[in-house]
Amino acid sequence: MIILRPALRRRSLTSALLFIMALMMTVVSAPTAAAETSDCAESTSGRYETCFIYGGGVQDLLLISKIKGKIDATADASAAGETGNYIRIALYNWFATGGGTDIANSLVRAQASGVSVRVVVGPSDPGILTQLENAGIDVKYCANSCMDPDHGSMHNKFFLVKKGNTKLVLQSSSNLGAFQAQHAQNLLISRDDDALFSAYVNYWRRLYAGNWTYDGDTWNTNAKRTIDGTNDFSKAYFYPQPDSSRVADVLGNVSACEPGNDRIWMEASEFDDSAYSRGIATQLNRLRDIGCDVKVVVQKQVGYNTLMGYGVKESDIHCDGWSHNKLLLIDAKYASEWRKAVFVGSYNITENSAYRANDAMLRIIDGSVTNRYIDQFRALWTNPRTCDAPGEG
Repeated sequence: MIILRPALRRRSLTSALLFIMALMMTVVSAPTAAAETSDCAESTSGRYETCFIYGGGVQDLLLISKIKGKIDATADASAAGETGNYIRIALYNWFATGGGTDIANSLVRAQASGVSVRVVVGPSDPGILTQLENAGIDVKYCANSCMDPDHGSMHNKFFLVKKGNTKLVLQSSSNLGAFQAQHAQNLLISRDDDALFSAYVNYWRRLYAGNWTYDGDTWNTNAKRTIDGTNDFSKAYFYPQPDSSRVADVLGNVSACEPGNDRIWMEASEFDDSAYSRGIATQLNRLRDIGCDVKVVVQKQVGYNTLMGYGVKESDIHCDGWSHNKLLLIDAKYASEWRKAVFVGSYNITENSAYRANDAMLRIIDGSVTNRYIDQFRALWTNPRTCDAPGEG
């Protein structure tokens, strides 16, 4: 039998206390779960790639580096003799900081390598636009909506890349600029979905032309601006969609929830006081009443207050002023089947976004993609920041 002397026992107790204190300091000083999970990952099908950053005032250029990589790879292929490559961009705000100049430099190089580059932008840094134009890149500036210059805005945030037989749709929630890189954002990349890629290209053409008619085909109904893709029930919704309640209609297609398949989760940068938004809140309340797990993350205090005024329970709302995501996540019985779907894009939950602005909403039904967004949502929900961090739309 070994007997510890008092001094040795004291040293052992001291060591144990120091060990516990060290563990506590590690927990306190460790980065939040959100900061640790900024990353990109491919879906199990290989058709999609998702990227998330979590912001909180910390600049993160992960999305910028991913987009730049796709542009540079296209430039390299064209420089090596591959023909027919092109890049089309629709972006609301583009600033020189936070990777904006890096993207512009890559596009200039791509144009010089033989890639056809064309850009539609909203209010942006004049120096960036001049740089692109001086390189021979076609730039269409839309101060407001491209189709209706007196209303709305050209609020899109997507990149289209054709490199050989590869066709990429890069749908983001982020503008280009340092402040946007400090916000929580997401990027969803769809690969080789011919119908989806064609839908985005034809929408981009109409933005560039400033007219819903292109090549004799007029997209004069909401049905024409809602186009099915090829893969995994993909679908694109192009805005504006007048006289429709698109997001409320999607929620209306959820008919049941059960334990383990009951998530109705939403992230909204903007949520206004309008009949359009009220219809969405009505559906959220209906879904909660039938047993769904309803959760909403909003960016601004006014959105938080609006949801409360519409009867959404306070326990179902978190406010995160650094989140700029636009997301609807459904893990429930949707369109008569148990499905996992995400709706991402540049759309806000506002009457302006639905009825006047140029925006896009992309639906993907793929379990591994939705599971990634479930993890992303949990990180924001678990680590909410205070409301009202300012930023571009």
